[in-house]
Amino acid sequence: MTGQSPPSGEAPELPESFAVNAVQMVRTVTQVNLQLSQMADQKASILMGATFVVFTISVGQASRGEFPVALSILALSAFLSAFCAVAAIMPSIRPPARQPDNENLLFFGVFTQLEEEEFIERAMRRIETEQGMFRLMFRDIYQNGQVLQRKKYRYLGLAYRIFMLGLTVTLITFLIESRELLTG
Repeated sequence: MTGQSPPSGEAPELPESFAVNAVQMVRTVTQVNLQLSQMADQKASILMGATFVVFTISVGQASRGEFPVALSILALSAFLSAFCAVAAIMPSIRPPARQPDNENLLFFGVFTQLEEEEFIERAMRRIETEQGMFRLMFRDIYQNGQVLQRKKYRYLGLAYRIFMLGLTVTLITFLIESRELLTG
């Protein structure tokens, strides 16, 4: 029956042991996810720096009484973009809901809620078999990927789109305002 699907409703049988390179594959995927997370954090930091500079200059101009529509659009888009960039990298402060059978014991937000001995005991039980060890690692990979997709890259993409839209609308508004000044 190798290569065939099990009858509907039945779970597929899992192997007793896994391919020699299975652990290396899991490590590689974990490293790639970590690199993607670090890249998102770096991009958010760069965008925050750029938008803070733009926002600060805009506020400085407004304090001098010079606040054309183009500048207010630029300031607003910089502020909203910075807000989304911060949301992309801001850690969650609430502990995850306790689900003893489905927790990611490799995530610090879970294991710091346990006593040290309870953590060690539960982790040791999960890694008694290769299958248990792989399940633990795959759960960690999956949940890290969910954070990347649902939070970091979602908010980071939104931040960049807002900033680009703000720059575009600012340019158009500036050209219209400049034309009115020249012809008026």
